[in-house]
Order: sequence, then structure tokens, then C-alpha cells
Amino acid sequence: MSCTRELHDGVAQELAYIYRNLDPDAREPDGDTVSRLRLATERALIESRRAVHALAPERNQAVETALAEAAAEIAERCRIQLDLDLVPGIRLSPARSEALVRIACEAITNAARHSGAKRVMLRLERDGALARLRVADKGRGFDTTVSSNGFGLIAMRERAHSVGAEIRICSAPGRGSEVDVAV
Repeated sequence: MSCTRELHDGVAQELAYIYRNLDPDAREPDGDTVSRLRLATERALIESRRAVHALAPERNQAVETALAEAAAEIAERCRIQLDLDLVPGIRLSPARSEALVRIACEAITNAARHSGAKRVMLRLERDGALARLRVADKGRGFDTTVSSNGFGLIAMRERAHSVGAEIRICSAPGRGSEVDVAV
């Protein structure tokens, strides 16, 4: 697993959250915000250690549980509503489970940061012999043919391909976005 992806998907997300909430033009953080910032700092530290040591994901946690927990945490921190539709009992290797969780977290983070949407839908389902993950929003969308300076879309693609998954990122200005991963 690429250390760059691990740092982007974990530490960079935490640091971006901390940075946004410590904006000098924003109002003074209240006690609740300070508490969340402390937790984000602790998570960033944990994630950086994890990237450095390349720890394997928890091997006995069901993919739907890992998705629900990680997605809920990201949605809460990003203050975006989350609709979950997760089919239980889908068996994946730890590497594939971890890839789906990380891709979902990146897609939710991107929707919260860039789409203007108030709600994100996360779905995990069976599709024949495949597991299919979909993350969709009805936000402002973007032109997928225009190159961006961000690393998020690249990281999602690399992560999917590293575990043999196919990924499709669909969006258009004014039409929202959808990330679809089949593994």
C-alpha cells in the first residue's frame, strides 16, 4: 500500500480539518470545537504512526461495519448528512475492505469540501460475484476532464487498482458526483 495514499487519506484529512477550524478569519473556537480539534490531532498522530508502520487493517471486522463507522466519523466531522445502505455479510480480503473504506472516506470528504451538498449517500451491495461501493451526492459536481491539483481522485484510483477493483468517477457541473467501485 502506498505510504503517500495512507498519509493523504489519513493524516492530510485530519490536518485539513484542523486547519479549516483554526482559520484566523473565523470566530474564536468554542469548547466543543477545541475538543474536536484535539481528537483530530490525536487521530492524525495515530494515522501517521500507522502509515509509518504500515499496519494491517483489523482483520475480523466486517466491511459494512468498518464502512459505517469510518463514514459516520467523517460525515460528523465534515458536518454533512449521511445516508447508509449497506448490505451485511459481504466478504472481502482485509486489503480490499481497507481500500473500500478509504475510498468511501475520501469521497465523503470531497463531497463535504467541494460539492456544496448537504447529504451524501453511501451504498454497499452485491453485484453478482462483485461487491459494489457507491458514494453519491447531489452537489455542484465538476468537470472530470479538467485536471486538478488535488491528490484525492488520484489516490482513490490508485487504491482501487492496487486491489484489483474497478473505479468510475462520474460528475458534471450542476449534476452532483458519484464514485462507483466494483471489487
